[in-house]
Parts: sequence; structure tokens; C-alpha cells
Amino acid sequence: MEKTLSVVIPAYNVEQYIGQCLGSFEDIRALRDMEILVVDDGSTDQTAEIAEKYCRKYPGQYHLFRKENGGHGSAVNYGIRRAEGKYFKVVDGDDWVDKAVLPDFISLLKTLDSDVIASDYNCVQEGTGRILQKRRSAKNSYHYKREWGFAEAVTEPVITIHSMTVKTKILQENPIHLDENCFYEDQEYILYPIPYCTSVYYDPHPLYQYRLGRKGQSVDIQVMQQRRDQHMRVLESLFDYNDRHKEIQTYKKQYLEKGIAEAVDDEYQIFLSMGNKPEVLEEIKAFDERLKTQQPGVYRECPRKSVWLMRKSGFAAFPFGAFAYRLLRGR
Repeated sequence: MEKTLSVVIPAYNVEQYIGQCLGSFEDIRALRDMEILVVDDGSTDQTAEIAEKYCRKYPGQYHLFRKENGGHGSAVNYGIRRAEGKYFKVVDGDDWVDKAVLPDFISLLKTLDSDVIASDYNCVQEGTGRILQKRRSAKNSYHYKREWGFAEAVTEPVITIHSMTVKTKILQENPIHLDENCFYEDQEYILYPIPYCTSVYYDPHPLYQYRLGRKGQSVDIQVMQQRRDQHMRVLESLFDYNDRHKEIQTYKKQYLEKGIAEAVDDEYQIFLSMGNKPEVLEEIKAFDERLKTQQPGVYRECPRKSVWLMRKSGFAAFPFGAFAYRLLRGR
């Protein structure tokens, strides 16, 4: 019998957290309708051994796959090929789900046929467990508990990996492959399915619990500086994908470019974090000009006022922006 939900858990050296992650699915009302696919991405700690305990306890629901290290994207690609559920969701090994919400979420999935489900989620502080922010999948409350097309979806925030649940067959039956051996491919995962989707359902269940504040986290700006080449690699893949999907429906195209613009915005933040240096100024100007000429739709969708102010000034305001950035970040 087909499972309702395949949960793929990319896991690399998360022995400190994987027990909480896997334990959060231990609700028998929901578990029988799920398969939990733990993809151990070459861990050198006890991650796999902890996962094996759950596989022995629930042999029909938890499954462990071991592979050589290839990065988060490779683990997701691996999971896509092996998933058998109607819907597909990624939950990182250092995050977890709200067990109290899970049964209702599974019951909801049984009733739906939407291509994408966008759910609320919580950002939780590492160590204290305090909810730092409740992230809404829809700003317009009228959009909740209803299915919509992309004319409506483009007016809402771009769906994040933590919010997103997608039909497995969309991932398996279309040419969707994430960059491997690099970080920041989350944006590929949430955008590559869009040309093949027609409907989005907005769900108020805050299912996903996203851990923030862990040392060395990829979203830390200093880490992003160090891995800037990987961030640019993903941007190049997104630009290429956008170029190859020129003929898709207008609203889908706008949604796709809006999502790519969010990844581009991170690149501008990296520039600002590098400080007021002549070589950085020249680089950001060249990047912006390239974006304007080669990716005009993405250029228009860039959301931050600080970016538009720098453009308005011909980047004469860049030194002030870099100073303000470092002042606000305390660096």
C-alpha cells in the first residue's frame, strides 16, 4: 500500500540531534502512513547507529541508507529516487517536527491532491528551545486551507524548504536534480518543481521546527563568505534553469524569478559583509550589471530596499551600506 508521506532526512554528523529528529515522528497514528528515509551522508560519528535503533524498532517505517559524502543536495537526490509515498518532504537531521501537529498533517495530506503544500513553521533557538519566530506560509489569511494557482501563490512568500511538501511523482517524473558537493542548493529544491506544478495549498499547521544558532550553520554570514564559491555555483544553476524555462506560464515565471531573487539577495548581503573595499565595490557593480542585462526579471524582483538604494546612487552608497551592515551585525 502506498504511503501518504515520504520523509527524507539528510544526515551528516548529527549524533547530537538525530535522536530528537527521529523521535519526533514516533506517533503511531501518523507513523503507519509514513516512510522515514534516513540518508546518512558519510557520517563519521554515531549518526547511523542511532538511526539503526529506530529501524529495528519500526522496520516498516524507518529506513537507513548509507552513502559516501556528497553534500545535502546529494542526500536529497538519493531520497527522491527511493521515495514511494504520495508526498515528499525533507527534514534535516538537526531539525524536527512537532509531534502534536503530525497526525493532523497526515490526515490533511490524505484528503488533498494539490501539487505543493506550504505549511507554517517555527524557528527555534539552539540550546534554549525558545521559538524565535513563527513563519507564516501565507500573509493573506484568506489563502489558508484552500488550493490556489500561481496567480495567487506569486503574491505570497516564496515557499521555503521547511514549509514545502510536494508530490513525489513531480520530483521523480521530471528532470529535477540538485547540485551536489555544495551548500545552498535549498533554493533549487523549492524552485525546480515549479514549472511542473499547477496548485498550491496553504496549511496553517506549524509542523517543521527549524533549529537556529548552531555553530557553523550554513546561513551564518561568515560561513557564507567562506563558501561564497558554492553560493555562486548554485546561482549559476538557477540562472541557467530560468533561461531554460522562458515559455512557462506568466505567474509561474514570476514566482520562479522571485525565488531566484531571494538567493541573489543573499549574494548582495555577502558583498556588504565583506566591507568597504575598492575591489568589492567593483565586483558588486559588475554582478549587478550582469544581472540587469542577463536576468532582467530576477533583477526587478530583488526585494531589499538597501539594494535598490545602492542602485539608485550608482553604488555611491555602497560604503555607507557596508558600514551600516557591519554596525548592525556587530562585526
